[in-house]
Amino acid sequence: MLETTRIYIADVSILKDASVFESFFKKIPEYRQRKAMSFKFDKGKVQSLGVGLLLQLACKEVGLDGADEHIGYGENGKPFLASCPEVHFNLSHSGERVMAVISPFEVGCDVEIIKGDRGRLAERFFKPEESAWIKSFESLEAQSEAFYRLWTLKECYMKVTGRGMSLMPDMFALSIDENENISLYHDGERSEYAFREIDLRDGYRYAYCIKNNGLKAPHEIKQVQFK
Repeated sequence: MLETTRIYIADVSILKDASVFESFFKKIPEYRQRKAMSFKFDKGKVQSLGVGLLLQLACKEVGLDGADEHIGYGENGKPFLASCPEVHFNLSHSGERVMAVISPFEVGCDVEIIKGDRGRLAERFFKPEESAWIKSFESLEAQSEAFYRLWTLKECYMKVTGRGMSLMPDMFALSIDENENISLYHDGERSEYAFREIDLRDGYRYAYCIKNNGLKAPHEIKQVQFK
């Protein structure tokens, strides 16, 4: 039985090479092959292949080899392992990074590439107090970092609930205090959801959210190289 939450992160730039892409493409399940090829541009194909490879690796390392070949989908499209419903996973990609989390707890994850000033987006999609927190940082670089911290955390929560974009980012609030403690407020404080951020100082922000305070359970972070 899976007892440890495992986080897998990889750089997919090597998969841009056509011969490398083809060699790895043959290793993923047919449904993932179809999904990858459904993307119009190479970027989407590469990202889809990358997350498929991470999920395959994650399942194999926890003794569920082949479980990733049988994927079901919830009401709002959240995927699950049909043959192992007690094991949860989530996937994310952005730019040249992909991320997968597999856990005994319900989980949502997100990775985002940091792209300059996003103050207007914050005002549009975030709560006023969240926008104010972003603006409290002096430099535009620091404000951008703060925006993407909140954005990834919000995406994680939206995904762990299974509601995705039907749960808009301005429907709930997050706060990060001076000790880096993260609190969620959605119709009151929701302490059953716990968040963790990962900063690899590579121009991206990574985060995941676990229900039922699963962050108290063991967790492992693994940076994967495709070769």
